[in-house]
Amino acid sequence: MPTVSVVIPLYNARDVIRETVQSVLAQTWKDYEIVVIDDGSTDGSGAVVRSLGPALRYIRQENGGVARARNRGIATSTGVYIALLDHDDLWHPTKLEKQVAMLTQRPEVGLVITDVAHIDREGRPMGIIGKGYNPSETFARLFVRGYVPTPSAALIRRSVLTAVGGLDESFLSAGMDDHELWTRIAVYCEIANVPEPLTFHRNMEIRPARIGLSHRAILIGKLLERFGDDRGKRRYLMMEQASYFADLGKHLIEQGRRHEGRAHLHQG
Repeated sequence: MPTVSVVIPLYNARDVIRETVQSVLAQTWKDYEIVVIDDGSTDGSGAVVRSLGPALRYIRQENGGVARARNRGIATSTGVYIALLDHDDLWHPTKLEKQVAMLTQRPEVGLVITDVAHIDREGRPMGIIGKGYNPSETFARLFVRGYVPTPSAALIRRSVLTAVGGLDESFLSAGMDDHELWTRIAVYCEIANVPEPLTFHRNMEIRPARIGLSHRAILIGKLLERFGDDRGKRRYLMMEQASYFADLGKHLIEQGRRHEGRAHLHQG
């Protein structure tokens, strides 16, 4: 049983997946396994992964979304800790070593993250550092103890995921499935941050507006159901819901669906 299972959901990332995997192979912490779940890629990404040798476990499934791919990777893996890594992100060589040390030293912590440095499509630094702890961000303060986890920055105890459940597969594409998971983890255990930019997030995917809007609706609904009795959280969520209706209305009008769009604008 390895200490860390690195779970990589893969979809049409032939141009970057090799570099992503190599950033894992370069880790100073060596007791890990790599599980790649190919979510129905059509660009030859799987062939690139298979060419990287037997250090990786490669599993292909029909396209079902990143949450489903992550959950399958977690279920297939055997490590004590689960490290999530998106197919286009990178790690600093000491990331796992420093995170494992924190989980070893602090048994009350169930999730440890790092600060995040943003890179462009070609992997060049953009000079933007996202802090892993930012209590000034309203969502983070209300729902995640002030932390701002990014999937590729997260190392999670398997026991925590067993207790709270995996990622919600009603989020069919990337985006906000992780936000929902963090809220469950924050209720269950302590979270910690290594205040160094050890995770590199590649800004390259442009998500269609309709997907982002649908995910906002799912997230707001689930959080209202879970936290609706908390006055402060409910107030924030109702404001987010109004903003969602306004954005949905504008999107529908842009698509030529004026009657529906105006109805949603009135809701906002």
